[in-house]
Amino acid sequence: MKKTIFAGFGKLGYLSLMQLIQSGLNVEFVLTHKDHSLESVDAYCIKNQINYSYLDLRKDNKLLEELCSYKPEFLISVNYRYIIPGDLLKNSQYPLNLHGSLLPRYRGRTPHVWAIINGESKSGITCHKMEESVDTGDVYHQIEVNISEDDTGFTLLQKYEKLYPICLKTALQKISQSFEPISQNNLSATYFGKRTPDMGYIDFTKDTKSLINFIRAQAKPYPGAYCFLSDGRKLIVHKAIIIENFDAPDSSIGNVFNVGNDYIVKTKDGYLSFIETEIG
Repeated sequence: MKKTIFAGFGKLGYLSLMQLIQSGLNVEFVLTHKDHSLESVDAYCIKNQINYSYLDLRKDNKLLEELCSYKPEFLISVNYRYIIPGDLLKNSQYPLNLHGSLLPRYRGRTPHVWAIINGESKSGITCHKMEESVDTGDVYHQIEVNISEDDTGFTLLQKYEKLYPICLKTALQKISQSFEPISQNNLSATYFGKRTPDMGYIDFTKDTKSLINFIRAQAKPYPGAYCFLSDGRKLIVHKAIIIENFDAPDSSIGNVFNVGNDYIVKTKDGYLSFIETEIG
């Protein structure tokens, strides 16, 4: 059995770890983050008696040295939050990472959310060689994923959940067949950083289509896009639609009007109706 170290978190990590076990790899050790939900990496490790740790290898030289001594054939990272030190990458024959975009585009954090914000019609999943630089390594396999006009960041991630194990399995099969990975074209690379809840503030000077994409990308169960009502309350918006005509008492951009159960706002080039909201 091929010795493997896995670093992963969340449902994507959970599903990918199960795929590794089903593929017959010997997962010697798992790096993860505390979760304990039903479909989590740490719960799976406990149930299946797999050694695991929540420690950051950059802060624990003892564990880092131990894992380097394994000299694993595979070091596989899926949705893992910590940077894996170069020493462990160098001591692994195949250090692999699964990333939620069609690299080299959308390197960095939460690429599926950024893709929707930017109005993309497709995204995807990439299995590539891990390097000390972020998302730059040679590509073993990619799966293209269509983004529908109704997709939110959450529903796009649900599409990924079905495909991450397939992407990983296919990449491992390619490696077993001596496939040579393909270099990324750095001239085509784009990079997007981490998103935080405060970045969800709605800029009404943008056009209506851009605002709809911005809102749906962050819709529940994500924190949501938001604005403020005239009385100072925070309005969290999960869905918006364009309306053609509205007789606004004040047509200033950014004014939010309460109409029945919905809210209507003037934008750069029209009006939006917020049809799914909550007061924050």
